[in-house]
Order: sequence, then structure tokens, then C-alpha cells
Amino acid sequence: MARSHNKYAANFTNPAVFSQKEIDKAWDSFLCGTEKSEPIKVRGSIINSWERCQSSGVDPNIKIAPMVASDDSLGLTRLQNRDLLDCSQSTIEQAKVLLNDLETVLFITDRNAVNIEIVGDPRTLESARDISLLPGSGWTEVISGSNAVGTAIESNLPTQVHGHEHFCEGFKPWSCTAACIYDPYDKQRIGVIDISGLSDSFDRFHLPLVVSWANSIQAQLEVLNTLRWAKIEDALHADTKLQGAGDFLLFDTHGRFIRSSTHDEELLRTFIPKYVNGRKFRLNLERYGGEENKLEHLAFNNSMDNWIQPIADPRRKNELLGFKVNLPTENMQNDASYKRFTTNITNNKFSHSKNSNTINLGPSLDSHKIKLASKSPLPILLLGDTGSGKEYAAKKIHQERSESDSPFVALNCGAFSKDLLNGELFGYIEGAFTGAKKGGMAGKIEAANGGVLFLDEIGEMPLDIQPVFLRVLQEMEIYRIGETKPRLVNFKLIAATNIDLKQAVAEGRFRKDLYYRIANIVVKLSPLSERKDEIPGLIESILYRISFEHKTDRKYVSDELLNLLESMPWPGNIRELSNVLEYMVFMSTGNVLMTTDLPPEYLESDHDLDVNLQHMDQTSSQQSDFVSLEDAEKSSISAAIEATNGNMTKASALLGIAKSTLYQKVKKYNL
Repeated sequence: MARSHNKYAANFTNPAVFSQKEIDKAWDSFLCGTEKSEPIKVRGSIINSWERCQSSGVDPNIKIAPMVASDDSLGLTRLQNRDLLDCSQSTIEQAKVLLNDLETVLFITDRNAVNIEIVGDPRTLESARDISLLPGSGWTEVISGSNAVGTAIESNLPTQVHGHEHFCEGFKPWSCTAACIYDPYDKQRIGVIDISGLSDSFDRFHLPLVVSWANSIQAQLEVLNTLRWAKIEDALHADTKLQGAGDFLLFDTHGRFIRSSTHDEELLRTFIPKYVNGRKFRLNLERYGGEENKLEHLAFNNSMDNWIQPIADPRRKNELLGFKVNLPTENMQNDASYKRFTTNITNNKFSHSKNSNTINLGPSLDSHKIKLASKSPLPILLLGDTGSGKEYAAKKIHQERSESDSPFVALNCGAFSKDLLNGELFGYIEGAFTGAKKGGMAGKIEAANGGVLFLDEIGEMPLDIQPVFLRVLQEMEIYRIGETKPRLVNFKLIAATNIDLKQAVAEGRFRKDLYYRIANIVVKLSPLSERKDEIPGLIESILYRISFEHKTDRKYVSDELLNLLESMPWPGNIRELSNVLEYMVFMSTGNVLMTTDLPPEYLESDHDLDVNLQHMDQTSSQQSDFVSLEDAEKSSISAAIEATNGNMTKASALLGIAKSTLYQKVKKYNL
């Protein structure tokens, strides 16, 4: 229940108006819920923040900020925020010099308060590690309590949080000051800049300093936008294929509207239903190769899909600058060249993915079932052959969850030894063992707090670890290696395997109680050989992902190639199809992929492979009654590797085992 704010002090801007002792007393009183007639001595903005934290269930005993971005996802986050980082460089260079004397650090976050860059006084940087003030850590109020970054985002105002004003115990020795950074185009928040140091470094001067630095970064962004838009205009006039008599709209890769050749507001609203006269807006053009856009944006009427033309740099054809959106007239829609254009673009009932990390798995992934499963707190077990798309399915489930910004943390249980897997899952404290990192390390379970933990090849989890992990699922708490105090966690488990777990339970290789704990909801993915009708949609989704991730030209497949790809057996499932398409995208010169662009081994006759596979079957059949199981296994593995010309991915798919397991067997038998 919200407290009556007339019992709290006014919303002073100066954190030093109250002593730390008074604020600490107010914090204790707040947590106890005791109401007093006299005003509690703490700023109103801090009380507002404390109440938000309490209503969100933030643990006031938290000692460190959670790592919400793995190394891989942090790299992607930095890439998505490269304009922000580039335009922050001059500020960062200033900070490196200035903050040494101030005994503070500067860090910059993305719009979701994920730390993407930190510099400053070396001693303070070392102290920052103790509270996990590192790249990849999250600073929203709902996960790290009251702090300058999270509270600035919530209040939309420059903010200082000093010492005991922090909601969480671990951050009370610190003082921090933050200001939001806005896109100068439409004033949407794209990041936050923060100065932090231990409490004795507090200075009111930090507030105008971060505001000044935020304004400087925004000015740099505005210059960058101006230069880019001029470049788009130059490219538009230089490319004859972009010339036409019809009306059009011009956008950059972020979907920001540059200009229109028409002032017909009614026409614009026909194709952009929520268009408001004269108001700046942006569109999500990600599916056409534009930047991923998580800011507020408008949508096209579906009929616009066929009228978008990419604008490339005349000097570097693989660099996308923006988009020209043609506004068709009735006469243009009847034009033969338009019909040919739309036929090429909308060919083969392709569908697009909304996220570069997911692909269209088609009807085999029951979307209704996935939506229901994603909303439930129950663990999900994904079954399917190697390469059938289990991780893509897991990411789809994560995408369907309401907490779309929550972490997705993946771990392959078959890729580590028992000791290494133990550390990867549970983390460790400083000094837990020889070689342990200073300050310890959060494990994958802890990193997935508030989101999804995806454990691939869970059937490979060592028996010694299984009861420990079962307890985590039951109690939702973990102990880092070497630690005696539990840490509360809350995550949704998605497990995946390509083996028969029931058989593994019967053979004593997998605990029965853990199996029934993770198999609440079971989703089975069929092999690609049984899903031929889904191949066109998969191809389109994969090609879209490749162009998005690698910033390449968008490529399409010819009808002849599509027919050939649909007829192939694909023993390596989606992973094999994806590998083939990646090869073709980077090794072809045209925008339309042909059968001649296939990898050489796919152009050769399948006769040799068939003979080798037949030989493998005959060998296994002839020797099954006369050789030991180890010899039979060794022979089968050797034949599979020979049959696939040493391609370990294909060999593991043929044998029905994980590639990591195959490597272990190869080492065991010295093949």
C-alpha cells in the first residue's frame, strides 16, 4: 500500500540536505513499515523510488548488480548502440583524464540500463568490480534497486543517489549521478550516462557535469544524423534505379523519417495509419535490413511491403544507408513492371522473422502451444534431432514472454567437464579454488535471474551435478562454489536434448526425479526431412537473419534452387540448411542465389555418400553378433566420419549424437 507522502520530506534536489545517519534511519523505518507523525528525513524522489522497488519485490539485501548480458549478447548490444558509443568517445576521453582526480568512474548504458562502457580512476574501477559494476551489468530499479541510472530512467530527470539513499545494501557505500541521453530526432531515450564513486567522492558538481556530457553526446548524434541524411540524399540522386515520377518517403536505417515528396496528408495516412501531421515519427524497417528498432515507432499498412527500395552507398554497395518508400497510385498498381517487381519480392509465400535470433519454424512449432507454455512458470523440455532448431525454439519462447527485455542465457551441458560445468552453472566466490577470478564469478543460473535459462544437451549433465540442479529448481536458490549463504533466483528453465531421456533414466544415466521436474511441458521438433513444406519459410528467415547479423545485401533464392533445396534430405536439419545458405550468401556475387552457388560437395553426385552409408549399414549388420559394443561403436563412428568426408556436424547427425559427444568418442578411440 502506498504511503502518504505528506509524512516525508520535500523533494529536495540536493542529496546532502540530510545526513547519512538520518537517511539510514529513514530506510530502516521504511522497511519496517512504521509510520510516524513527523516527516521522515529523506528526499521525496528517493521515497518514490523505494516504493517502486518494494512493490517490484527488489531484495534490499542485494550486494551486487546482476549480469544481465553474457559476453555474446553484450557484443550484440554494443553493436546495436554503436552510434551512441561512437558519439560518446570525446566525452569518454575527457572522463579518463578528469575522473582520475575525482576518484570516480564514468559508465554508459543502453536504453535498458545495461552497462556497455566504463572508464575512470583505476582504483575506483577495481572497487566497482566488488559490486559488479562491469560491462553487462543491469541497473534498472527492478533488479538493482534505487540507483542513479534506474531512477533517472523512471523519473526522466537527471538524478543523484547518495550513499544510504540506495535501496540495496551493497550499493550504500557508493554515490552516483546520472542523466538520460536522448535521440535528438524525437527525444526518445537511447542511453544513460553515469558518474559513480565511493560516498566520500560525492560532489553536487557531478550533476551539471553529467547533464553537460549528455548534451554533448546528443549534439554529436545530431551532427551524425545530419551527415547521414545528406549522404542518403546524394545516393538517391546518384542511383538511376531509384528515380521515378511517383511520390515517396525517405527514411534512414533507424526508420527515422527524413522527408516526403508530397504534402498529401490523407495519402500518407492511407499507408501509415497512425501518421500525425507534422509530428516526427519512425518506422520499424528491420525486416528490410534496417536497424533493430525497440523505440516507439509506427507501422506501415501491409500493402507497403512491396514498395520499399533500399538505398546503398554508391561507393560501397554493401553499406545500407536508408530506404525510399514509394507511394503507389492506382495507375502504378496496374503497371506491368510493378507486377513483376511485386512477384519477385513476394515469391514463394515467404514469411519474415521479427527477431534476428529467431527463425520461422513453421507449423511444426505449434504457436498456440508455445504461447501458452511461455506464459506458464513450468519448465519446458524440447526434444529433437541435432540441428532441428531447439535453440531457435527456446528463443521463440523467450520472445513470447511478457518480460521481453529479460535475459536469455544459454549453456551447452555437453561442452564442459563436470568441474567446469559446475562453475559455469553455479558460479564461484573469490578464493574458491586455484585460479578463481578476483571477486568471483556469477554462474549462468544467476545470470538468467528474471529471464530464461536454456540448457542444451541436458542429457549430458553429469550425474553428480543433477541432484544439485534439482534442488535449485525446487528451492529457487543457489550457492556459488565456496559460499555458505544462498542466493535467491527466479528463472524459467528450457531444457533440450536429442537423446531419449526416458531410456537414459532406465539405464541409470539420468535421474528420474530430475526428468519429471523438467518435463512438465514437452515440445517435440520433427526432423527437417519430415517438414519439407516449411523449407521456403525457413530459407527466408535464415537469409533475413544473415543479412541482419552481418549487414550484407539481402539475397533471395531462385525457383530452381528452392525446388532443389526442398528435395534434399538434410540429415543435419536446420543447422545444415543454415550453413549452406551462409556459404551461398558470402560466396555468390548476385542478389538471387542459383543452384550453381551451392557448396561444391552439394553439387557432386550423392553416389559416393550412398555407397559409404550402405557400407556402414552392412558393416554394422554383419558384425553386430560378433564384436563388442565398443568395437561396433568405433566402427560406426569411423564409417560415419568417412561417409561425410570428415564433416563432424554431418557425422554427429548421422549417428544421432551431439557433436561434443562425437569429439569425445573420437578422442577415446583415437580415430
